[in-house]
Amino acid sequence: MELIIQVLYIVFPVFFVIAVGYGFAAFKKIELTPVLDLLLYITIPALVIASLAKQPIQVDDLIKISIAAFAVILVTGILAWLFLRVTGRKELRGFYMPTMFLNGGNLPFPLGLLAFGAAGLQAAVLYYIAVSIVVYTVGIYILKGGVGGLKEIFKLPLIYATVIGLSINLSGMNFEGPLLTGIDMIGVATIPLMQISLGYYLFSIKLRNIGITTAGVAIRMLGGFLVALLMVELLNIEGVTRKMVLLSSSMPSAVITFIMCYKYKLDSELVASIVAMSTFLSIITIPLLLYFIM
Repeated sequence: MELIIQVLYIVFPVFFVIAVGYGFAAFKKIELTPVLDLLLYITIPALVIASLAKQPIQVDDLIKISIAAFAVILVTGILAWLFLRVTGRKELRGFYMPTMFLNGGNLPFPLGLLAFGAAGLQAAVLYYIAVSIVVYTVGIYILKGGVGGLKEIFKLPLIYATVIGLSINLSGMNFEGPLLTGIDMIGVATIPLMQISLGYYLFSIKLRNIGITTAGVAIRMLGGFLVALLMVELLNIEGVTRKMVLLSSSMPSAVITFIMCYKYKLDSELVASIVAMSTFLSIITIPLLLYFIM
């Protein structure tokens, strides 16, 4: 009973903030693009630098988290490819996006912080970086039908924030002081902004193509968890890092996949449906998963 209460104390604040965003969308319509730009270009890079600079990183953990994240993306992509071939729906290229690319920020950041403290947040950030690199390279490649992709990652501050944060950490440089405090203050805004934005987006998304949507959700969440379970054993990942790899790999689909598919006019309604169903289902799966790993 004590563990159940502990899990609820972790999960409730996360979904409460998402619910605030959902409720806000019910009576007030706003343009979220400036908010997303603020996240992408200012607060997320600040969070990455602060998290990587403050908490000591084991290079071994960095490598293992990245390998595990890449493996989850690769295998879920293969499962999505097999599903489209078996069902004769090879034209649904957009299906790859929400099955391969998980919500690495809106949920793992606050869950990691509340459940496992600074170490949990740092592991979530490292996982998020690995996923983001693939989203803005392989993801763009998929959306464009096999053209381009690599240069997109260099247009985002994330890659430079990662280099700065890792350089400070691994060099042993003493970065404590007012500058880090200021960067940390900006980064702290990331978590509530991401959660509220997620809730706001969910309000306008409708479920469609239930059969294909359900398959996409199963590949993303169950497939991701099973691959992660195999990887933490193969790579001998232990402690908080193990727990965060399992947690992050089981997350619902990333909202950014819908935004990208909408931009490139590629199966955006189906993608939105998978994002919505997987996120609503996570209200059940996340507490169960936390109970399992804690």
